[in-house]
Amino acid sequence: MRPVRSAAALISYFCGALVLNLLGFMTLAAVLPQLITEWGLTSTEAGWLGGIYFAGYVAAVPVLTALTDRIDPKRIYLISSLVTGLASIGFAVFAEEFWTGLVLRFLAGAGLGGTYMPGLKALTDQLPASSRSRGVTYYTGVFALGTAFSFLIGGEVAVEFGWRWTFVTAGFGCVAGAAIIALVLPAAGSRPPPPSVLAAFGQLLRNRAVVGYMISYFGYAWEVFAFRVWVVAFLFFSQAHNALGDGVLIPTVWATLFALLGVAANMAFGELAIAFDRRRVVIVVSIVSLAAGVSVGFLSDADYSVVIMICVVFAMLTSGRNAPTNAGLVAAAPEQLRGAAMALHATIGYAGGILGPLAAGIALDAAGGIGQPGGWTAAFLAISTGAVISALALACLNRRRD
Repeated sequence: MRPVRSAAALISYFCGALVLNLLGFMTLAAVLPQLITEWGLTSTEAGWLGGIYFAGYVAAVPVLTALTDRIDPKRIYLISSLVTGLASIGFAVFAEEFWTGLVLRFLAGAGLGGTYMPGLKALTDQLPASSRSRGVTYYTGVFALGTAFSFLIGGEVAVEFGWRWTFVTAGFGCVAGAAIIALVLPAAGSRPPPPSVLAAFGQLLRNRAVVGYMISYFGYAWEVFAFRVWVVAFLFFSQAHNALGDGVLIPTVWATLFALLGVAANMAFGELAIAFDRRRVVIVVSIVSLAAGVSVGFLSDADYSVVIMICVVFAMLTSGRNAPTNAGLVAAAPEQLRGAAMALHATIGYAGGILGPLAAGIALDAAGGIGQPGGWTAAFLAISTGAVISALALACLNRRRD
């Protein structure tokens, strides 16, 4: 296998992953308030639209990522990125109501299933063992950076040209990212045949350390994606509740800043987990994240500056668990089963990305809707459930020091 040796090649590889997500990952969240109004969506339907993207991911990722143990991850990456791009453009052209949008967002998520984890597998295959944890940290940081700017770019394009052009832009971003990867990422060489997928899954599910990180990732995805799907709508509520005028930053800008701070936290906690016991780092961050999320909920009707400050802390704590959790999985999984391990990890983890936004939407509807402080209290209690899951998974299933 020809490794990615030069700094320029590594930077270019990360740029491809960045561009792929820069324009499209959280596009739906950036325009969700407009879709709620234009399509007459309930909060539960809006939660489905936010979560179905991750349902597509979960449906595709066990197959596509497991295949990286057998075929070149680069092929899977390129085809999948084009699927996501076409689905995004299709959303712009054809989506007129809830059900059409649901199908197209599912397809876009399925394309993501062939890029994120297969891309990470392609990178870790070409790094020495001593560099893999840091490589995971940087890769997930770049991914998070792209998702952060997708709020801002999606919101600004929607303001200038309408929400449909937001999805067109996202589609072309996927094509541009695929072009960079096609030029930079080396093809994989030959490899020994791994065990069957079912045998690999069975072996991994008997590994308590591996399963602990998988369930912890479920909690991470539940919390972080529920927050990202609903944060723009929440900030619109808070601004209206505080009767603020046009002199404040628009919610999509704040959402971008939250996500950018999450990138910094992801890198910092990733490095912290290299220096100290990774398991304990994730547990402590999860517990503090729970406290921050509950605080946002109970202070949902507080002064806007207070809401922003707590959201900053919460955003950093939710995003910061990504790198150490992924690195823990890579370290715990047998090398010959790494692709299968990442497939299971992503499937179980991103199931949280489906259920978290939906749970928050159901809680909103049950407690009064998006216009009531009690609705947002219930929503953030639902969102913060993810931190409880993350902490308990590692505390109960993985009791060894990392």
